[in-house]
Amino acid sequence: MTKHITASRAYMKKHFKKIPFLLLIILQASFLLAILLERFKVIPILIFLVAVAILLFIAYKKMPVHQDERLKQDYFAVAFVVLGAMLTFYLNVYLSLGPVIAAGATGTMASFVPLLNRKANLFKEVPAAAYCGAFVGMSSPTVAGNFLFILLASFVAGLLLVFSKNIFRGFGGKLGTIAFGGVAVAYLLAFLFL
Repeated sequence: MTKHITASRAYMKKHFKKIPFLLLIILQASFLLAILLERFKVIPILIFLVAVAILLFIAYKKMPVHQDERLKQDYFAVAFVVLGAMLTFYLNVYLSLGPVIAAGATGTMASFVPLLNRKANLFKEVPAAAYCGAFVGMSSPTVAGNFLFILLASFVAGLLLVFSKNIFRGFGGKLGTIAFGGVAVAYLLAFLFL
């Protein structure tokens, strides 16, 4: 009986690791589908989207997957995404600095956190997580009307960041894609339930 339970846990753990990758594929596919539906009759755009889809498929097949588990740092990464988003949104909307300056200020401040203690691995997580949150906080006030929306979007983005920590390590655009996913999911939830 215990062998069966151990085998089922190993099976679940093996397949649970595929969920973040599947979520990332769904997010990128929905983005491509939105472009396709908007410009369905423009032939060059259709050709471009097919080429992008083929290249994405090839990239997914050849992409290395890294394994590391740091549960404590994962919880803090979500918190850093939320803090970065809240600070950027505040600087953007309430201090009227604009989204670019607000995100730049947040990212710059977060980049100095690892210098507080160079040996602390937790502090090394702050810049990337806070900058991912800064992308969420750059959302237009017409889409993200208040801090509650930013809180939800940044929490979702933080979870996506943690789930995808072993995917596309070292590739550009990951933080912006995750932030877009967090805002898109929060907007969908707000649309469905409010």
